[in-house]
Amino acid sequence: MNTQSTPINDHAFANLLNSWQNNLNTLKHNYATATNNLTDEFLITVSEQQINDALAQFVVKNVGLLLDLKLQLSDNSMRLYCTANFLGLYLSVYADFRLVQIRADKYIQQVVFEQISDTQIVDLYAKKWYKSFAIKHAIKLYRTLLKKDPLPFLLSLSPKLKGKPFIEYKGNFIYLEIGRWFPESIKNKIKKIQITHAQTLPEQLLIKAQPNFGEILSFGDPNANIITEKDNPNKT
Repeated sequence: MNTQSTPINDHAFANLLNSWQNNLNTLKHNYATATNNLTDEFLITVSEQQINDALAQFVVKNVGLLLDLKLQLSDNSMRLYCTANFLGLYLSVYADFRLVQIRADKYIQQVVFEQISDTQIVDLYAKKWYKSFAIKHAIKLYRTLLKKDPLPFLLSLSPKLKGKPFIEYKGNFIYLEIGRWFPESIKNKIKKIQITHAQTLPEQLLIKAQPNFGEILSFGDPNANIITEKDNPNKT
């Protein structure tokens, strides 16, 4: 008996492709949802020297008023040293902070500090001697009248960087957007993880992070068509 194959007409072929498209889109969507629910965590240790090198490369070089910026890390606190040309003054200061929160993912990269000590002036110079004298007494007056340190207020007066203030603050809490200084290569790496917490230790920072499996092993947009016009063999 001779057996003849029956050709698939255009309508049947279109139905087959639509069915395949729907099944694969469902698979992609379920995959992306499943990977977003994975919560494996890992720890990253960053040395004090690595942080200071990054501050020099990504912050100091991009902020004109800053001449130097360094961190000294200890248990649950850090001391920030800063040297700057600010409002016609050369000043070198330091203050102690506590790391409250760090968040870094593909949407936001922000660090929150709590200032836990008054700002100490190491050096203060001006072209005219009376300016240095006036600034020191103005700082004392600010602390006496407002019962708080003027550092957050002074930092908020600095020129905007990429359309945003250098910092934002509320009371003793300072909010610093760090992502604006990251090159595109680092931003692409941050998309693959989510930093949820960090702790300062002597000369090192311990970071807790979660892998973003949806970005690491992504098939792309789960709602995008797998079969597109470019796959049409009859396209001219």
